[in-house]
Amino acid sequence: MKNLFIIVFFIIQLGIVIFSELRAESFSNVGHAGANFLQIPAEPVGAALGNSIVASSRGVDGLYWNPGAITNSQGTEILLSTADWIIDTRLSFLGIIHNFGNYGTFGLSLMAFTMDKMEITTELEPNGTGEYFTAGSYCFSGTYGLKLTDRFSFGGSMKYIYEQIWETHGSGISFDFGSIYQADFYNLRIGMRLANFGGSIKFEGDPIDNKSEYVQEYSEIYTSDPRLDRVSEKYSLPQQYQIGIAIDPIHSSENRLTLLYSFNDPIDNKRQYNVGSEFAFKEFFFLRAGYKFEYEEQNLSAGLGFRFTLSGVKPQLDYAFNNFGILGSIHFMSLRIGF
Repeated sequence: MKNLFIIVFFIIQLGIVIFSELRAESFSNVGHAGANFLQIPAEPVGAALGNSIVASSRGVDGLYWNPGAITNSQGTEILLSTADWIIDTRLSFLGIIHNFGNYGTFGLSLMAFTMDKMEITTELEPNGTGEYFTAGSYCFSGTYGLKLTDRFSFGGSMKYIYEQIWETHGSGISFDFGSIYQADFYNLRIGMRLANFGGSIKFEGDPIDNKSEYVQEYSEIYTSDPRLDRVSEKYSLPQQYQIGIAIDPIHSSENRLTLLYSFNDPIDNKRQYNVGSEFAFKEFFFLRAGYKFEYEEQNLSAGLGFRFTLSGVKPQLDYAFNNFGILGSIHFMSLRIGF
């Protein structure tokens, strides 16, 4: 029964690949989707590896990169991560998983994309009205993963997405599915992930629901407010399909070298390619580097990490740097604790 499930799963994955090929030849959806904060790397290990981690994700970081990877944890893991994103915004991530043995692994996570309050400006008062607004995007997810065999694991996440700006807000549901297959050849892993599969989000709130009253209050100048027009439209979530491989050409008790490659097909952009490498010394000290192809502004990434064992607790500190061209650089930091 388990072997039949694996065969069916790979047939579905093949169908997704064929569909993505046909979609790419027929039309382009560049800039079509919303809730793009879901595409920002949630933690520094994958960010340092140029987002190529879909096949080598392990444990709690699989809550973001590949839900099938959370099964590679023997107990409980907690992850706290933060990054100062572009234009004074911040991304924060909190995740926890627990392995229940034969019953599988369960996890919960919260991802928040926030900004400081900003003063409201209008055409009549371009220097500010004295009033302020806030904006934020949030994703809460529950994840389940199961090892179907000693080589194949599968997982899925259900996400609740909530976005808010000024007096408007919108929400939606999406799903992630992922798997990892492991072979004996230099510890070869093949990872697959379908992310943000689901419906759409439409904003609502007083400025949209009572738009005619706002027009009357602010005179004929506001017969068309482009800010309200933009958020009034329904938009799809940033669905993407990713497949990747990871291999360890060097693997001994002292050193490990992992090479990674992944292909990413987002619904709202052109195809993207990622490469990465990780060198580990005694699984204590880690050096990482990656490169992204066909991304706007993004290219080189790098990072490092340290893992300790203290009285049965396994803390791990990780850092990553991403180059964003004219937008500057992004720095990721995280604390990971295993019990």
